[in-house]
Amino acid sequence: MVTGAVVMGLADGPTEVHKTTVAKQVLRNYKASDDVWPSEWLPRKREAARERFAEYLELEADNQ
Repeated sequence: MVTGAVVMGLADGPTEVHKTTVAKQVLRNYKASDDVWPSEWLPRKREAARERFAEYLELEADNQ
């Protein structure tokens, strides 16, 4: 894929245009964080997952 990407960049248009298009698609759903830490901060995501799946985690702990 990497070696073919250079050829497709020449055949399909400038690579910079592709980079800009991908960046726009990636950043389309971006929301600024009001907190000190960014929204993708792993400890916060981990805690949210623990809250969301607490009942399953409790069941797993009971089964062990």
